Amino acid sequence: MPNHLFDKDGNSIQRRYNGGEIGGDTIKAIIWDFDGTIVDTETPQFEAWQALFGEFGARLEPHVWGKMVGTVTDWDLFDVLERLTGGPVQRIKLERKVRRLIEKKMTEAPIRDGVGEIITEAAGRGLRQAVASSSPRWWIREFLRRHRLESYFAAIASADDVRRVKPDPEVYLTALARLKVGPLEAIAIEDSPHGSRAALQAGIPCLVVPNPSTMELPFPVGVHRLDTLKGVTLDGLQAVFQDVR
Repeated sequence: MPNHLFDKDGNSIQRRYNGGEIGGDTIKAIIWDFDGTIVDTETPQFEAWQALFGEFGARLEPHVWGKMVGTVTDWDLFDVLERLTGGPVQRIKLERKVRRLIEKKMTEAPIRDGVGEIITEAAGRGLRQAVASSSPRWWIREFLRRHRLESYFAAIASADDVRRVKPDPEVYLTALARLKVGPLEAIAIEDSPHGSRAALQAGIPCLVVPNPSTMELPFPVGVHRLDTLKGVTLDGLQAVFQDVR
C-alpha cells in the first residue's frame, strides 16, 4: 500500500484495518464524482485555458479556475482575461479556438490511476456504485462507455436530475436514494472543494484525490486526502472510510 494512508496523527490506517483494530460497519457503496475524479476531464480544460491566457501574456491562476470546478456557474473566464489585459478580446473567435484545443486534449483523457482497479474490485465484492456529478448525463455516459465502465454503476445522479448542483448536496442525496443506502454506509470520492462540500453536507464520508488542476485549492475540514488511488485496494479504501466517519 502507498505510504500516504495515514490518519491525522500519522498512524497507518491501513495497518490498523488489516490488523482488525477498526470496528464498525463496512462500506456498502461508493459514490464517485466524475469529472476530474474518474476521468481527468478538468486538467485538459485548465491547460487549454492557460494556453489561451498565455498568448496574451496573462496567467490563469488555479484559485480562479477553482471557482468553476465541480459546479455550474456564471463565472466567465473571458471577463477575467479582459480584466488582466485591460481591454476587450474577440470572444467568439477565441472560444472556438479554446474549444478545439479542449476537444483535442479530451480525446486523450485517461481514467485516473487506480480508479479502474477499485471500480472492478468493488463490483466483484458486491458493493453498489454510483456517479454523482454536476455534469449532464450524456457527458458522463459518453466517457463511461468509452472506457467500458458504464455497466459497473447502478445509478447516475447528474445535473439533469437536480435543481441545484454542487456544492449543494442534492446530487449526492439523489445518488443515495437510488442506491438505497444511508450516508454512513457510503463513501464519496471527490477531486474538488465544491464536490467535497456537497458530499459532507449530505452526511457522506469523503475522500479527496485532487487532480493537477485542483491540488492547490483549499479543501474543507473533515475530508481525507490522498495524492493518488494508484495501489489502493478496497481494503485500503475501507480503512479511509473508517478514519473519516
